Amino acid sequence: MTKRTYNYIFALSAMLTFAGAIAALLDNAYGKYIFSAGALGIIILQAIQALADNLTHRMQRLHRIGFMASLILALGAYFMFTGSNSWVVAVLIYALVSLFVSFRSE
Repeated sequence: MTKRTYNYIFALSAMLTFAGAIAALLDNAYGKYIFSAGALGIIILQAIQALADNLTHRMQRLHRIGFMASLILALGAYFMFTGSNSWVVAVLIYALVSLFVSFRSE
């Protein structure tokens, strides 16, 4: 997968996740499905990056942290489907870890 394709898919997944979170906050019935689709895209892309071979040890570690943080989005989607408001905390944790990783990467 080229870098450009990866960036487009990641941007689309991030927009779906954001739109789903906003829709869930507004009590839209389809918000949790939109959020889950975006979260699945982010998880898959983070897994692809974490399994890449041509990275330095530092970048592999950061990509693994990003992958583990993206799994928190799956937890957030689970909380959405159960009706709990704890999904907001899961999304906040993902956002903070992603912010940390983005500042630590090259």
